Amino acid sequence: MRLRSAVLIVALVPAPLAAQSSLFGTRGLGIPGRAESVRALGTGGSFGLFDGGSSQNPAALSDISVLTATFTGMQSFRSSTAPSGSVSGRDTRFPQITAAGPVGRRPFSVGASYSNYTDRDFRVTTMSELEIRGVPLTSSDTLTSRGGLNDLRLGVAWRGPAAWNVGAAFHLITGSARTELRRGFSDTTYSPVFQTAEISYAGIGVSVGLLHTMGPVTVAAMARTDGHANVDRDSTRVSRLGLPASFGAGIRYDAGRRLDLAAQGIYRSWSEADAALIAGGGTGAQNTVDLAVGGEYTTDLRRPYRRPIRFGAHYTRLPFPVLAGERPTEFGLAAGSGTRFLDPRSRREVAGLDLALEHVWRREGSGYRESAWLVTFGVTIKP
Repeated sequence: MRLRSAVLIVALVPAPLAAQSSLFGTRGLGIPGRAESVRALGTGGSFGLFDGGSSQNPAALSDISVLTATFTGMQSFRSSTAPSGSVSGRDTRFPQITAAGPVGRRPFSVGASYSNYTDRDFRVTTMSELEIRGVPLTSSDTLTSRGGLNDLRLGVAWRGPAAWNVGAAFHLITGSARTELRRGFSDTTYSPVFQTAEISYAGIGVSVGLLHTMGPVTVAAMARTDGHANVDRDSTRVSRLGLPASFGAGIRYDAGRRLDLAAQGIYRSWSEADAALIAGGGTGAQNTVDLAVGGEYTTDLRRPYRRPIRFGAHYTRLPFPVLAGERPTEFGLAAGSGTRFLDPRSRREVAGLDLALEHVWRREGSGYRESAWLVTFGVTIKP
């Protein structure tokens, strides 16, 4: 039996019985990453376009006034339900690493980041009935994928006059998914089947953004295009997938000395990949909208860097349906906090810790459900 490359690309598994990682990451390119700092995640993602520690808006790099490096880790605990049953699982990821800082005394800041573009970690088992030489058999197929796509960004921002900040970034989209298929039969006289392949991806993108402050109100906008990704299987070109163009806008309101509120929305044209995925036997791809609202409350005005309370919610349409024609969605509630550590002599901030807790619900149609707790932590160093 020879695996078609398209099956490996789109993970053609119609009835999962057991799965690791998200049930909604088994199709297309997986579950898209959010490219947000822990602070932004704690506000439901609503601060993403305004936060220099996130990788959504290059203009936000202008807020970084000293060299800053951040490492982010995430632990996920899930419960997934499909028509064939329910399973639980957990996994650990490191979704973002950033380093940014100003260029001397010039009105520029530069930054580099690594973030998760899509996640394709999963293991799915299906059972099917076959007839070989007139004899009915039960087969068990286990398809495993490890990897995904990553976004390597190099950006620059300019602090202009009249509170106008603009930025631009170059994105290198790369990554791979190591896949293997194991098939066993109820009749042990038939030898099991085992095949492996490595699917690699390569593409480039560019983004631009702006921030403008008008008194207590700051507005943000972002546009990005990622073109296409070449897809190779074991170093052989097998496909070319369209990647989305993205457009985002947000508003942030300083509601007083203690409260900061924000809301944002991002549209992504994931349907650019629809034709290639359907041609490979998959369920296609759909355009998505990501909406978020939230805020940050300062508990100690004398030490605003100590334990603020963050809160928020987000709603997202996921791009790759489990079943063709359906529209998977995700809704999440978030909370978070953090602290900063100062040098006792200079009183300059030198490090920080942040924590975000999210509860998300994913669903598609009447048969597919998933509930997950996401615990994200971030370590910041300012040497």
